[in-house]
Amino acid sequence: MNRVEELCFEAHRKELEEEEEDFYPYEFDPEEELPAYGDGEDLLAALRQKEEEVLLAAQLGKALLLENRQLKEERGKLHEQYADKVEELEQGRHELRLKLQDCQAQWESQVAELERDVRELRGQVEGLTRALSETEKEKSRDKQQHAEISQQLREQLQAAMDVERTVTAELHNLKQELRERGHPRPQDEELLSALKEQVARLTQREQALTQRLETVCEENTELRDRVSSLHTRLALQEQQSRTQTQQLTEAWQEVETARCRSQELQAQMEELQEEVSLQHSDHGDTSLLSEMEHSLDAMGWSQEKEQVTQDVSTILDMLLPGSLSSGSLCNQEDSLKGMLGQLKSVVESIAQGQTLQELKKPIVGEESTQCEKTSWIQELRDQNERLLEEIAELRLKADSRLDEEIVQRAIKDRDDAIAKKTAVEAELVRSKNDIMCLNNQLLEAIQRKLELSQELEAWQDDIQIIINQQLKSQHQTEQQSEKKRPGVGRISFLRKSRKPSVSPPCVPEITSAPNHSPWKDWLKLGK
Repeated sequence: MNRVEELCFEAHRKELEEEEEDFYPYEFDPEEELPAYGDGEDLLAALRQKEEEVLLAAQLGKALLLENRQLKEERGKLHEQYADKVEELEQGRHELRLKLQDCQAQWESQVAELERDVRELRGQVEGLTRALSETEKEKSRDKQQHAEISQQLREQLQAAMDVERTVTAELHNLKQELRERGHPRPQDEELLSALKEQVARLTQREQALTQRLETVCEENTELRDRVSSLHTRLALQEQQSRTQTQQLTEAWQEVETARCRSQELQAQMEELQEEVSLQHSDHGDTSLLSEMEHSLDAMGWSQEKEQVTQDVSTILDMLLPGSLSSGSLCNQEDSLKGMLGQLKSVVESIAQGQTLQELKKPIVGEESTQCEKTSWIQELRDQNERLLEEIAELRLKADSRLDEEIVQRAIKDRDDAIAKKTAVEAELVRSKNDIMCLNNQLLEAIQRKLELSQELEAWQDDIQIIINQQLKSQHQTEQQSEKKRPGVGRISFLRKSRKPSVSPPCVPEITSAPNHSPWKDWLKLGK
């Protein structure tokens, strides 16, 4: 702590020495004579006066120190304000630079967009010019074709006019001959009557042709309707033929199965006839039931009884349509004995005189139904062939009508070509107008680009002027702050004249005239 106090005391002493150096030292001049005082009262008065002057000087020094401290504080505040203002100016300058960069980027993007639009417009203009040249070429070709056609028409018109002149001349000659003769000749009357008859025939023929055309149109519509109906019928017939072919295949399958069954039945019938003949020859009227039961017991077929019953039932189903006792045996199908009894009765009826032809009647009926089905299928095929022939005839008639449609189509194509020509001319006019509008837009865009470039240059000039003004004002303030001195004013008479001071043009507010106090004049007089 003592070291710190010593350092502080030395620093304070150095400051006091520096302040004392700034004041003028009082030096005694040996040649200057001290004032002589006659008596003690004058000396006391002079001492009192000097004491008062010393007190005043002390008070004045104290006031000057206070004022110097206040000036230092004001100087620090001014430095802070100056630093704040410099920082604000730097921030404003940075913001202005950023704004300038943003504006330059925006203007560059706008210029790039305008250049891109100009390139696109140039490409569109080139495309339109190419299209215009092509349309001009087409127009020239069309004009040439029209000129050729008009030339041909003029030639035809000239030929027609020549023919008309010759005809009128002949007619005039004929009129003159008729006037000269006074009455028409019988040849002329015959010619006129023949012409009238020919005209009447032509009118009748025209009417007949119109009627025929109307009838043909009606027939064409009817034929179209008929063709559509035939198409629908053909589709239905095809569907029916498909179904019939399916049915036919099923019928053929049934026929094959029936044939197989008939062959099996014939074999069974032959076996049964042989057995019946054997039974009649050996045992007479022995019961078939007892024999079958005996055979079943003998051969050990008790386990296959159900299968035997199924076989007997199938045999009965085959034989019952040809038997005479089918109505009386319907309630005896529950047991094997009943089935065997039915089978026995059927066999007896066959033995009494029923022939094999009667048993074959169902098979013959099935074959007859199969023949009917084949005949029906043949009829359907014939009908399909007739329909195909009618469709071919209708197609031939439609082909014969195509010539008229081709003529009408050619007339329609001619009308369409004329309409397309008018549309092309209108499109050419519109394209010319569009080209003019695009040229105007291009000129406006170029003018706008020039205006924007001029505005950009003017804005850059304004920004440069503002920056220069700010820099100039900042430089002036720096110069003024450098030229300011803290002791100028009230204590200028106490400072040494080390360097010749140059008085600034504008005096600061600290050294203004109202700040002079009247005690300065009193001090000067005291010296």
